[in-house]
Amino acid sequence: MKRDKEGGQMNIYRNLYVGESIKGKEKSILRKIKYRRPQLQAYVIVLSQKEGEQLEIYHAAMLLQPLYFEKEPWIVGIAASEWEAYELVRKIAEEVHEATKTLEMKKYIQERI
Repeated sequence: MKRDKEGGQMNIYRNLYVGESIKGKEKSILRKIKYRRPQLQAYVIVLSQKEGEQLEIYHAAMLLQPLYFEKEPWIVGIAASEWEAYELVRKIAEEVHEATKTLEMKKYIQERI
């Protein structure tokens, strides 16, 4: 867990999934998100906090809202576009299915946190 300057928390999955087009830039993007600086071309994949849901995709600008930091989201992936974020979710699903023969992505990731 990492604390931002206003006391909220941002949790980053240690095996963060990163879109091909932003590889090498993820630390910079995450730092800007942490300190609430707008990221116009970044999407995050977070573990859903909704019952029965697994993953959610948000434009990084959504994380500028204090509500999202209060919820202490787990960021498990980062991409440059919405399409790339969906591709990462597909990649996660394939990895989970190969490892567990299920599509329980949330459970799979939570067990590795």
